[in-house]
Amino acid sequence: MRINPVVRLVLAVMLFATLAVAGIAAQASTTLPTRKLVLQVNLKSNEQYFLDTFKADSDRKESGMGKLRKITSKDKLDIIKDTIDMMLFRQFCEREEIRISDSEINSQLAQYKASLGPGATDAVVETNMHRSGVFTDARTYVKQDLLFGAYLKKTYPNEIGTISMPSAADLLKTYDDMKFNLRRPSSYRFSMLIASIQGKSDADKKKLGDAMRSIAAKLKDKPESYEEYFVKGMVDPQGSGYQTMPYAILAKTADSHSQYPNIYDRVFKLKEGEISDVIEENIGFCIVRVSQYLPEKQLGLDDFIEGLSTKAASSNPSATVMQLVANEFQSSKYNELAQKTRNEINAQTRKEGKVTIYVSNLADQLDAPEIDELKALAKKGSGYSVDIK
Repeated sequence: MRINPVVRLVLAVMLFATLAVAGIAAQASTTLPTRKLVLQVNLKSNEQYFLDTFKADSDRKESGMGKLRKITSKDKLDIIKDTIDMMLFRQFCEREEIRISDSEINSQLAQYKASLGPGATDAVVETNMHRSGVFTDARTYVKQDLLFGAYLKKTYPNEIGTISMPSAADLLKTYDDMKFNLRRPSSYRFSMLIASIQGKSDADKKKLGDAMRSIAAKLKDKPESYEEYFVKGMVDPQGSGYQTMPYAILAKTADSHSQYPNIYDRVFKLKEGEISDVIEENIGFCIVRVSQYLPEKQLGLDDFIEGLSTKAASSNPSATVMQLVANEFQSSKYNELAQKTRNEINAQTRKEGKVTIYVSNLADQLDAPEIDELKALAKKGSGYSVDIK
């Protein structure tokens, strides 16, 4: 019997519908995994924080601590309390109509990546942030930071203006307060050819050492060819097998000696313009040329900060003491304003926002003292508006 094409189409549609209904029924009978809640925060909108996210944040915090330390229950409690304040603040900004665009976040992330040097990846950015104590993903952290900066500018424009344009009296007082730490120890400025041994096999390390010893022997016979090797390491580090460090300062201090003992012992025996033989250091095989001896000195505002034991000096030794003083004033005053503002916002939003903490889902994450501390947030006088589940 032949089936009419129209009837065949109707039967096909009916069969598809039957299969679809059966599939939906089968899905409905399967229990889908549910995410366990840790926090629910409501100031302007309802925002949730789940156990899997908390575990990821805990892992990030632990990764930033280094191999010698494991995350503790107290560290995890700090994550929960900090996350409450972060969620409340985001909703506070939403209520106050303070917003940050995706393009602003992308721009800030790009600047941070650029500051880490060429070849820095998103993973490198994350790693550096975690080492600084950041436990969220980089994007969340940057958004939170930009929101806070925007709030400060909107709320305290006069204070921000004073910080960005300090008076002469402000700078002179800051310089006077810093003088004790502005005495440069005896130091040497030098450049260096370095073949890194990080991640290299023993065979590769031997090849690098032999190559650098060969260069050192040639430089001993013809020291004026140092510039040729200097430029090669600068423009083609991969092809030359080493890279050039054009500007380094080593202070004559115990800290410098403990960090780079072999370089220290060799550099301070050289005269200006002299070139070392190969120095085997924990960073690799090095050849050093000393360019200038810097005697111990109390630095004035117009001096360079090279040789000081500060992060600023290592990242930008050509900056002047005046720049360092201005930066110190601005940083300290901004941090004071920021801390005062954070305390005020936290106190306000903890009272206004409704926070539910699902302590039952944290039993295998926190120890008893930290569980009790969370439960105490629900008590009168805690400064929070909290329910415990």
